[in-house]
Amino acid sequence: MEVTNVFGFVILVHIFIYCFDRYMKGNNSQRYKNFLSMTPIQINFMSLRWTTSLFNKKINNWTTREKNKLCWWYSLGTMVTVLLCIPSLILLASTAVISFENLRQHENHEAILQPVVPGVNLPSTDLPYYLITLLVCTVVHEIGHALAAVSEQIPLISFGLIVWLIVPAAFVELPTKDVTSLSPWKQLKIYCAGVWHNIVLSIVAFFIVMSLPILLMPLFQTGVGVSVLNLDGYSVGGYHDFQIGDQLTGVNSCRVTEDTSWKQCLAAVLHASSGFCVNNAYLVGVAANDQLGCCNNSELSQSHLCFLSSSDVISHHYCLRAREVSELSTAWCSSHKDCSNNQSCLRPLFQSELENETDSSRLILIQRKNAASIIFVGHPDEIYRSVSVSNYVPRTFIGPKYVNVIYHLMWYLFSFSAGLAVLNVVPCIFMDGQYIVGALTEMVFKGCESVSMKRQAQRALIFSGTTLVIVNIAFSLLSMFL
Repeated sequence: MEVTNVFGFVILVHIFIYCFDRYMKGNNSQRYKNFLSMTPIQINFMSLRWTTSLFNKKINNWTTREKNKLCWWYSLGTMVTVLLCIPSLILLASTAVISFENLRQHENHEAILQPVVPGVNLPSTDLPYYLITLLVCTVVHEIGHALAAVSEQIPLISFGLIVWLIVPAAFVELPTKDVTSLSPWKQLKIYCAGVWHNIVLSIVAFFIVMSLPILLMPLFQTGVGVSVLNLDGYSVGGYHDFQIGDQLTGVNSCRVTEDTSWKQCLAAVLHASSGFCVNNAYLVGVAANDQLGCCNNSELSQSHLCFLSSSDVISHHYCLRAREVSELSTAWCSSHKDCSNNQSCLRPLFQSELENETDSSRLILIQRKNAASIIFVGHPDEIYRSVSVSNYVPRTFIGPKYVNVIYHLMWYLFSFSAGLAVLNVVPCIFMDGQYIVGALTEMVFKGCESVSMKRQAQRALIFSGTTLVIVNIAFSLLSMFL
């Protein structure tokens, strides 16, 4: 289902729920009031909000038992988070410069930080990973604030979840007056706790991603090619023989070891004119004519391909079966110089080239382990978009489908959690960085009688950080859509 269809359906559901809620409240339905009292859900336009205090007692009891460990843990986290402030500002500034250059020069250099928009730079198939990752990252973030606050004797009011359209997020409610009555250092520990948890989550997720090949070594092997996961999006634009579970080891003369080299090899096909070194003895028995068979778009073109054999003296067109040519070939070539003396270089020639038209169709030979090579005639981008592959090649009957899910989820957790940590530590309004800067300036200007100087420093830092965030988002979205 397309992302636009999903969003359209979700909007209709939200409108229905909101109208139903207004209608039932307008009619003073007692049953509906009883339902809302048992299920603490707040319904707003395009959003649902759920709060609970069920976890308060368990969190309080556990925090009391582990108070000393938590004090050490969040002290360490505060120092790491504060040290992250300057690198985060530098990273945002460099990202803004890259995005501006992309707009100015109409280029598309990828920045380290960029907004993720489903259906634009996020594939629709990755939408579940996106939503799960956002939920996990925000829950872990808010648990950090809750534990740090309770460890400083601040009571937890409630914990909750909010869903805006389809985007989930978590939150905790703390008594603001109690928090601001603490010393600046203790406030800083509470404000930094969420970022610290995101940093730890990203490190754990990255470690799992890097450890998967070792942990799964008895069941899977890596670096020996890619395994075909599914062909659901495949359209029959070319001739193919892909099978789920195939181990793909090469594309034409390019060796495939993992999904990165798989993409690179498919991209290289567009920029290389690959031919086949074939013995002249084979070609002697084939009639050669400039106007022969499939080279003239006859019925023979349904089963044969046109090949061009050219030298410094003369050129010939041959109408041959691609499978036969590939099996008789001893090497890849771009000209006769790449072949031995008794061989010719046969290069596939398509009808568009014969008619001097621009076309990116290619004859692509995809090598498989323990199976015949796949011969594909068409655009390599069709294979890239439609054939899903995995780095994990099975040693047994167990397929890599679930391993691929774990890998993608961990990679999303790493990148999103690290991104949220960087964004939240920047002194931006409505972000943790706003409160972190407030506590830091209280510590730096401790003993200073000038309250206005302290406030001016806070406002200047928050204004700078907010401007930097807004500029980054604006430039990134403009370069994405223009």
